[in-house]
Amino acid sequence: MDNRQLFIQGYLNRISEQFTVKPDVAFEILSMATITERPFQEVYDDIQIREKPDLKGRDGGIDGAVFVEQGGYYTLMVFQCKNSQSLKTNELDKFRHDVDDSFIYGITKPHSELLEPKINEYQQLSKDGFIIEIKYYFVYNGSNKNPNHAANHQNYLAYHRPDEFEIWDAEAIYGKISQLIKAQAKRKDIKFIFNPQTSNIITSDRQGQGLYTYSVGNVRAANFRIEANELCNLIEQELTANNTYEFLFSDNLRSFLGFKVRPNQKMRETLTNPDSAIYFPLLNNGVTIICEKMEIPSTLQSGKYILPTHNPIIVNGLQTTRVIYEVYKENKNQGIDRLQNVFVNIRLYETSDTEIVEKITDATNTQTPISYKDKVSNKDFNLYVKEIFANQGIAYITKRGEIFSSYSSKQLKSTIESDTLLRFWYATFYEQPETAKNSVYEVMEAIFDATNNTKDPLHKLFNGEKESPIYLQLIYAYHIYRYVQSQKEAQREQREYISHATELLAYGVYKFLENDLASINNSDKLEGAYQFAVEVVDKIIKKQIDLYKQQEKSFSYSGYFRKARCRVEYNQEVDIVDDDSIIEKLLKGTR
Repeated sequence: MDNRQLFIQGYLNRISEQFTVKPDVAFEILSMATITERPFQEVYDDIQIREKPDLKGRDGGIDGAVFVEQGGYYTLMVFQCKNSQSLKTNELDKFRHDVDDSFIYGITKPHSELLEPKINEYQQLSKDGFIIEIKYYFVYNGSNKNPNHAANHQNYLAYHRPDEFEIWDAEAIYGKISQLIKAQAKRKDIKFIFNPQTSNIITSDRQGQGLYTYSVGNVRAANFRIEANELCNLIEQELTANNTYEFLFSDNLRSFLGFKVRPNQKMRETLTNPDSAIYFPLLNNGVTIICEKMEIPSTLQSGKYILPTHNPIIVNGLQTTRVIYEVYKENKNQGIDRLQNVFVNIRLYETSDTEIVEKITDATNTQTPISYKDKVSNKDFNLYVKEIFANQGIAYITKRGEIFSSYSSKQLKSTIESDTLLRFWYATFYEQPETAKNSVYEVMEAIFDATNNTKDPLHKLFNGEKESPIYLQLIYAYHIYRYVQSQKEAQREQREYISHATELLAYGVYKFLENDLASINNSDKLEGAYQFAVEVVDKIIKKQIDLYKQQEKSFSYSGYFRKARCRVEYNQEVDIVDDDSIIEKLLKGTR
């Protein structure tokens, strides 16, 4: 058994034991958790389309699906996972056709009852005007290079399309897990020397006008242009030192979007066309870099500028950098250099002030939405939450890759992603279940604003003070969330809406126990609160369906629970009066 098999088999054994599932199902959970970077528990609860004893083969040919909000549009990640050594064309074709029929063409297929909640959500998002980009992931527990399965490599080459229809073998899963584990380690120091290009405009200035420097407060800045190959050298140095380039890019940046997106396609076309490549610095916004220290030269040395830096981090220009590097690697494999005489504009800042870094990152990333989850991850309140939850035996995941770290897996019995927990706090204590369901982006943006803005009404909760009431509120929100999730499977048969109502049900449980939240730890009282909430939702759903039938309209569960109307009608059913005292109640603390 090699290291790859040792790693993967170890995870499969752990998942099988945790969820009492067979190896094939455990492989599905591992594959989806690795690619989505979500905890095993969340994959099991919300992403995997699990078969039931009485509904075998009713998953519509899809093993898992998850919608990922991207700020202004959605990505639908769909999965087919095979715990087998061979990669078969008939399975690849069937997977694509099943996805296309169910989502793109809207064909109602037999034996797809378990997939219906995902289809309904897709239809509702489309109806609401959101663009949804589908990404296909076919995963198998074999190798693209296995000589005993020679067809694997041929089929991989024929079908694999990065960022569109991706085929992952066991080596790719192993590599991704390894990358995520390394990302948790401390970055080894990087000392990189930039070589700003002198101006090619003839002037009386013998220094060549290649470097523009200034300072604002305690921040020093340098603007210049470099050869595109030099940016690639920076990546190569990072890879040599740290075996990953994760550290080179700010946590606040989105990941590489690949060549399916039009801007990156156009960028590659520009770089690979000699006639247009020379205009690259005029067509591209360049790259913004922050470093801990830089030495600004006062003069040329041997006709060149030398600008040493310590631990540079790219805070804007990830897409530019990665496209350049992908072209660089293609050129290297072909023995050519299309990046010769291609230049990139660089803005370099020297500062260790995290607040300044955030402001620069925000100001320079106007074209691509930033992950507020990543921006919130290092906030002080999250550090306290992580410790408090660890003491409860719960791994509170704030950064990508932590699901595979010893922190989350070995000594702690459960895991939850920070954005999931904060979303359910928003649904319960902040009493906005429709927003929590509709937009995790909006929730995380509100919490990020609360951490920074002293005038924000939620600032006293999220300012990082150790006496904040938020910590106990989050513990209670977690227990409500876990209980509601645990009931979904049992309720699915008799309540068709149950997969769509998680946030509203959590809100209902909270409101029922609001004056005695300590009773959340009493299983009987928690069960009673849940049963009450379910019965209320039953009533309001029946009224809505009857109303839509009278109007001869089709009713959408997904659409209903995304609107404030669901909360308003729930409150009306149980005589809850909306008031303006929510913030006041939250700041007083939790009994």
